[in-house]
Amino acid sequence: MSFVSVTSFKQSNSNITNFSPNLYEMGNENQTAIESTSLLLEQKIFFHSQLSIAVSAADMIFYWKRCDVLSNFISQFYFHSYEAKKLDKNAISTIINELVENAAKFSDKENSIVQIEIKDLGTDLRIEVKNHVTPWMKAIFENKIQSIKEGDINQLYFDALESRNNGSGSEGMGLLILLKDYHLNLAYEFTKTEKSGFDLTIRVHIPVENNQKDLAL
Repeated sequence: MSFVSVTSFKQSNSNITNFSPNLYEMGNENQTAIESTSLLLEQKIFFHSQLSIAVSAADMIFYWKRCDVLSNFISQFYFHSYEAKKLDKNAISTIINELVENAAKFSDKENSIVQIEIKDLGTDLRIEVKNHVTPWMKAIFENKIQSIKEGDINQLYFDALESRNNGSGSEGMGLLILLKDYHLNLAYEFTKTEKSGFDLTIRVHIPVENNQKDLAL
């Protein structure tokens, strides 16, 4: 299966599947957004540097603080490359933390590995987080995407927030935060594995040019 995009703008290009619910009609001002989504879906891409990290899902779950430590490390690692562009370290760290926590929480087995790969594209950081999920979790994820496609992302966000505050669960909260608060372009891919289940890879492009504006809450 190829990557499918979850974007923050509306367009009619049949080659790009769009799942974002609160969108405006495409105009000339959306050209940059379209190009960003096309870049997001490219598999082979030029990059300046690459950082790959593999962690145990069980370690992340047992010591949640490690997700924060890992995210801060990655953010700090790239900060000096973009210091002149005023890279928002806190925003980068929060985005990566949401992805890693989500992958650890919904991994198939306790001994599953969460793989994090970061590529410096010059104008963006490409973050890919991969973990193994059961067919059941695959269905839950796809249902969440469908609800985002058909619903109001603001209402979905506040419903999830209310559920979390009531202690009744908050599945999909991390994805909603990335789409609603950070307006990111995301893509995901399921790959069938030899063993039971699927590898789920979530890809995010974090802009590093005009970063303060693009990631402003």
